[in-house]
Amino acid sequence: MKFGKKTIVSMLAVLALAAAFSGCAVRVAPAPPPAERIVIQAPPPPAPREEVIVETAPSPRHVWVPGHWVWHGEWIWEPGHWRVKPHPHAAWVPGHWERHGGGWVWISGYWR
Repeated sequence: MKFGKKTIVSMLAVLALAAAFSGCAVRVAPAPPPAERIVIQAPPPPAPREEVIVETAPSPRHVWVPGHWVWHGEWIWEPGHWRVKPHPHAAWVPGHWERHGGGWVWISGYWR
């Protein structure tokens, strides 16, 4: 079965959202090399929004994972959320968009 780039990006976004809301760690290793990433042809993402965290962490094991822009035919803001640390000294390294050729690549956040 063959999928287009937009379908693959949409499927990855759905998987990322599912993982984010499950409270589990998505990744414990650095992102894969650029050759394995999907490049989207889009205008540059807007500057990150300033998020005001109005609720306290559900527990001392939770850390705030900041929101970021996702591409769904247009830039849509995905708000930040609380996530449980995989171990007591874990730190979240936020994901970010990186310029790659004529497009943009999402570098996923991960625990270190």
